[in-house]
Amino acid sequence: MDLEGVLQDIRPVAGHVIPIKTVQEARPAEEFGPALDSKFPRDPSQPLSHLRRFAKYPQLSDSIRTAFAQGEPSPHTIFVLISPPLPEKQAIQELLAPFAPAPQPPSQSSTDHTDASTPVPQSAPTPQIHIHTTIIPIQPPLNPSQAEKWTKNLWPVVYNPAAPRATIAPPPQILNRVHESIKPKTGRYLALARKVAAEAEQSGLGRGVGAVVVDPELEDQIVDMYGDGDEFDTHWTDAIVAVAGDARYSRREAGAMSEAEIQLGPGPNPNAKVYNSDMEGGPELHALMRAAELIACKRRGEVPSAEMMVRPLEGHFLAQSETKKVSEEKDEGESTVSAPPEKYQRTDEGGRAVPVSKQDEPVPRIRSRSQGGYLCTDLDVYLTHEPCVCCSMGMLLSRFRAVVFPRQGRMVTGGLASTPVAGPVADGEDEGVELEGQPERMYYGLHWRKELNWRALGFEFIEDEPVEPAAYDEVDYHA
Repeated sequence: MDLEGVLQDIRPVAGHVIPIKTVQEARPAEEFGPALDSKFPRDPSQPLSHLRRFAKYPQLSDSIRTAFAQGEPSPHTIFVLISPPLPEKQAIQELLAPFAPAPQPPSQSSTDHTDASTPVPQSAPTPQIHIHTTIIPIQPPLNPSQAEKWTKNLWPVVYNPAAPRATIAPPPQILNRVHESIKPKTGRYLALARKVAAEAEQSGLGRGVGAVVVDPELEDQIVDMYGDGDEFDTHWTDAIVAVAGDARYSRREAGAMSEAEIQLGPGPNPNAKVYNSDMEGGPELHALMRAAELIACKRRGEVPSAEMMVRPLEGHFLAQSETKKVSEEKDEGESTVSAPPEKYQRTDEGGRAVPVSKQDEPVPRIRSRSQGGYLCTDLDVYLTHEPCVCCSMGMLLSRFRAVVFPRQGRMVTGGLASTPVAGPVADGEDEGVELEGQPERMYYGLHWRKELNWRALGFEFIEDEPVEPAAYDEVDYHA
C-alpha cells in the first residue's frame, strides 16, 4: 500500500468553519425571564451586577411603560428590580410600603371644621405599590450595541468590558485568532480523517470514526518556510503528529478472542449494523482517545503495544513523529525561521523551571516529557464525528487547543453541542432541527460549560455541497 500516494491524492473538503454554540448561548432566555415563574427558579448565586438595581421611568423599556395605563407616573417614582427567587406579592408590597410616599388626602371643604392635624388611621390612604413582571438578561452584554438593545427591550443594563465574558463563551480575540488559523486547512485534515475512518471500518476493528491531531506551531513553520501555495500542498502532512481510527471491536475479554478476530476476512464488522453495549468496548478504544494514547506513548518514549492494533496510516504518522521538526530540516546557515518559544519542564530541584533548548538535541514532532512535552497541550484535533461525553471530558483533560468536526458528524450521543442534531445546510445558522417525531431536548453541551474548566475551542465544519444527513440514518452510538 503506497501511503505517500494515498496522502497526495487527498483533496480538501469544500466548506467553512463556524464556532460551536455554548450551552449558555444556546439556552433560551425565556426559561429564566419571567420574574414570578416558579417553574424556573433562578440561581441565587447568579451574579446580576450588569443590571441596574434602580431606574426611572424614562430609562424603562417600551414594554414596561405600556403597563402603566394611567400614563407617566410622578418624576419622583423609582422603579426597583427584585430578582428571583421572589416572595409572595403581598409580602413585597408590605415590605416596600414604608418607603413609598403616602398619597395626598382629599382636600378639606370650606364647611369642614375638623382639625386637619388629628390623625385618622382608619381613613388614611395606604401607599399603592405596583408590581410588574418582566424578562431580564441573566448574562452580561457582550458589546455596547447588545447592551443598548437589551436596555430598550428588556431592562436597563450596563456594559462592562472587563466583565468575565469567558464564563459564557470563548473570548472573541482568542476565538477569532484560532478560527483564522484553522479555516484554510480544515478541509484537508477532515478529508484525511475520513480516510482514517474508512481504514478503521474496513479493518473490522471498529466503526468508521477517525481523528487527526495537528500541531499548529508546525503549521506556522510550514507556511513560513514554503508559503501557502503549491509547496504547502506537498508538505501539509508535516504538521500532523498522530492519526487514529476507532478500534472498539479489538478488545479481548477474559482471554477470549475479540469481535474483530471472530470475524473472518476483511471488511466492516457485522456488529456495526446495530448497537450492543456489550460489543462496543470502552471509550479508550474510540478514535479520539486512541490518538491521545498514541501521543502519550511517544511522550513517555514507549512503543505502542500490540494490543493497540496500530493500522498502516496510524503507523505511518507515528513513525513520522520521530523526524525533526520542520524548522530543523534546513541547514543552520540557511534557516530563516525563528525558533519557537522555549518549552519548560518541571524538575524536582525546588520546582525550578528549566528551559529545554533545541540546540541541545534535535526536537521531534512529539516532544518527550524531558523535552517539555505535556499531554496534548495546544494541539488541534479534527474528527469525523462529534465525540461522546467520555471522550469530550478526556479531550478537556488532555488540554487540546481546538476540536473540529463536520456538522454531518453531529451525534445525538455527542458531548459537545448544546443544540439538537440539525440537518446539514450550506449556511452558518443552526436552527436545531429535530427529527420528526422525536421529542425536543437539550443536549449535553460540555463545550465551554461554565461549570467546567473548559479551554478547548469547538468548531463545526459545514460543507458547501449538500450532503446526506448521515447522523440520521446511522445507528446511534458513542463516538
